[in-house]
Amino acid sequence: MKIVQLTPQLLLENQHHADMYLNNIIHPNLTSNSWMNNWRDVASRFQLFKFLDLSAEEMLSYSWNEKIIAQVINETLMIVEKHIELDKDLQITIVPALPFPWFSNLERSFWTNGFTNSSQSIWMAIPPNPDRSFLCYLLAHELHHSAPKNPIYDLTIDNFPLKEWYKMEGTAEYFSLQFFEDKRWWKESFSLDIEERYIAEAKRFLNTNDDAVKGPLCFGSVKQQIPYMAGYAFAYNAVKDYAKRYPIDQLEQLFEIDSEALILTYNLHITR
Repeated sequence: MKIVQLTPQLLLENQHHADMYLNNIIHPNLTSNSWMNNWRDVASRFQLFKFLDLSAEEMLSYSWNEKIIAQVINETLMIVEKHIELDKDLQITIVPALPFPWFSNLERSFWTNGFTNSSQSIWMAIPPNPDRSFLCYLLAHELHHSAPKNPIYDLTIDNFPLKEWYKMEGTAEYFSLQFFEDKRWWKESFSLDIEERYIAEAKRFLNTNDDAVKGPLCFGSVKQQIPYMAGYAFAYNAVKDYAKRYPIDQLEQLFEIDSEALILTYNLHITR
């Protein structure tokens, strides 16, 4: 297990040969099982090229307390590893969190976001003073994704139907929220009325692999009037409902849930 903190100071020091530096940092962690297998794609996902265009003063304003972040990560790992097995070669890479458009009304402490690229690689973007509970929750969520026993590693980027995405995200949310305070800032916008409309579309496209269809349902769409992160809120509600009907003794059993049954048997009125 390895923690790499790609701090603003390090990025500043390597600003003038950024391509070589980022390639050397990212490329060794890419494998045949990585969802993103090009180092530039990973750097772009976390807006690192945009960050490198900032002035030195602006870059350093994104700095965080490395000791505290390492402590939070290790404490979260201790909790998670009591319940699921993680890859011994897992690397957690921390980078600065730049704002996304949907962060416009958020306190900066909630800019934390993450991505699991394989069972051996988690990327987390954090603000200077991240909300500790939210960081722990999100890291535990990503750690659940990274578990080698997670059946997502039997899928491919081209064969990842919507129902499997719901299972992946819903179980990760359920797992993480067993341990950490629920500070999901998007949950309030996913009202019962919205979910009643949403669920019909979700069931209609359960088997689709089409990203043009999956994207709005997973992440939201202003045009289609789907709230941001709707798919995550829906998936968590479905898993929460499933766990009430079929009690789970050990959290590893979440990996065994049938993805289609999870959605087709979901009764949102019971959950609410």
